[in-house]
Amino acid sequence: MAKFDGIKGQELLDVEESENELTLIFKDNRYLFVKIENGKLVSDSVPE
Repeated sequence: MAKFDGIKGQELLDVEESENELTLIFKDNRYLFVKIENGKLVSDSVPE
């Protein structure tokens, strides 16, 4: 998926877990937010 090309192969620096969301922090300040909405996985990345 082209949406995730920016984080492919990047080093994972940290994982933060909150009540409703999992945040993956990659090298070069890239973030991937993963959560479940209506029974489906939803992800957002910064920067996209």
